[in-house]
Amino acid sequence: MRDRADRWDYLLAGALGLLTVLSRLPYRARMLYNWDAVQFALALREYDVVKHQPHPPGYILYVGLGRIVNAWLHDPTAAYVLLAVACSGLTTFVVYLFARGIYDRATALAAASVLAVSPLFWFYGSVGLTYAGEALFASIVAYFAFRALEGSQADAWLAAAYLALAAGMRQSLLLLLLPMWLVACVLGVRRARTVPIGVAILGALTLLWFVPMVALTGGLGRYLAASAYLADSVVRPTTIATGPLETTLRMSRYLLESVLVALGPLALATLLVPRFVRRGGWGRREWLLLAWIAPPVLVYTLVHFGQAGYVLTFLPALVVLLARVLVTALADAAVLARRRALGPALTAAAVVLVVLINGAFFVNARPLPRDFDPSKPAWRLTAEHEAFDWIFSRTAAALHEHEEVVRTFVDAIRGLYPPEETVVITELGNARSYPWLRHAMFYLPEYSIFELRVGELPPGYYAPQLASDILPSPDRDVRLPARTRRVVWFVDHWAPSVAWPAGLVEVELPYGRFLYTLPIDRRPVAYAGYTLVRDR
Repeated sequence: MRDRADRWDYLLAGALGLLTVLSRLPYRARMLYNWDAVQFALALREYDVVKHQPHPPGYILYVGLGRIVNAWLHDPTAAYVLLAVACSGLTTFVVYLFARGIYDRATALAAASVLAVSPLFWFYGSVGLTYAGEALFASIVAYFAFRALEGSQADAWLAAAYLALAAGMRQSLLLLLLPMWLVACVLGVRRARTVPIGVAILGALTLLWFVPMVALTGGLGRYLAASAYLADSVVRPTTIATGPLETTLRMSRYLLESVLVALGPLALATLLVPRFVRRGGWGRREWLLLAWIAPPVLVYTLVHFGQAGYVLTFLPALVVLLARVLVTALADAAVLARRRALGPALTAAAVVLVVLINGAFFVNARPLPRDFDPSKPAWRLTAEHEAFDWIFSRTAAALHEHEEVVRTFVDAIRGLYPPEETVVITELGNARSYPWLRHAMFYLPEYSIFELRVGELPPGYYAPQLASDILPSPDRDVRLPARTRRVVWFVDHWAPSVAWPAGLVEVELPYGRFLYTLPIDRRPVAYAGYTLVRDR
């Protein structure tokens, strides 16, 4: 029978949680990080899933918490970042108690310490996105699911209640965490009424946030239509059932790279898992952890993996499991050396080493420069771009550079070109640029903005100032306001497949970016299959 957590454990958990919060503050984001972050910020002004404010499936409780904090701070970026910082500290606290409950104090200290400085967990605890909250609620559900595994029916129902709240934060958690809850109920409580009552609790609490979310969207029909559009345009192309095998392999690679960034040297403990299993270390607790890890991994591999933050769904479980494997292996090594007292010292040394390496990577690693040299082999360019996107992009320096890039674009456009005679163009499908539409909408609201689909995407454009939803217009004739005197491209680099229009001016910006400007008169301009023409 394992010892229960005592006041020292709560003090240790609280101290590690506080240190987690303090470590995020110097590196916290001052600007909205990515497309999704901007959509959450726009939702504070107007909640409309059809407009992707935020995008489906809605994130109603997350936006609700954001509105509460924003009412105090009056700064959407700061509001969501504060939520992420708080959730990351609470996650460390809960993970310590979870690991202490299923294992021991040494494993809890190792797991919570390593998780706190995980570069991926640190990064997403510093930007205004849902993933730190996702890690928190997944850990809370797991904490009560384990107590259900020990035979507590009340905790099984509490786990169901927290699962409903988790789904209100991020709806995909309902699917991803439900298997873990079912495993805990079936293997632990073993009473016929546990699962039905738990499902009833889950359903009732889910309806409490689902009904208002659908009502705010304008009805179930509009909500389902918006969700179907996102699924067809984003999820369907990456699903193994409808997408190419190459896409599935690429997502698997992205997932593996993100996990390696999240774990750092702790990933080497996976080599000790077979030994851990052979010596009898695998039991019901480990099956519960596997039921937490496996569903997200399968979904992210076979269905959709959008960004590295998805890993935080199961990262706490993976850290706890590998910390246990490491602690057990080092304790066994001390026994073999006939110096049992050496075990804690070896564990402490290993944990400190992992903490220092992960912390140094997050704080000191610099993002790699973009290189589009066509003379390089394709495999090398792919490796370099993946290293940029999935390894070195989740560090403090990468976050700072990203914010400076946004600030430079915004300041340059606003400082050089009056909004009443300037149109801003962003691009979707440009392989050499991030799609900056949402940032332009948030930071340049006084400008007319058009997002053009280029590259391999079907033609069409989206003009937020003219639209009541997120659907692009299939028209190739882009009607610019009558007072337009110039068009400015808000892109990192010019698309390689698109010819330069006559008269285009290129202005070099810091961090290897460029601003492209084209004077506009009454003559139509041909660009990437579109005709840009000024209204009379």
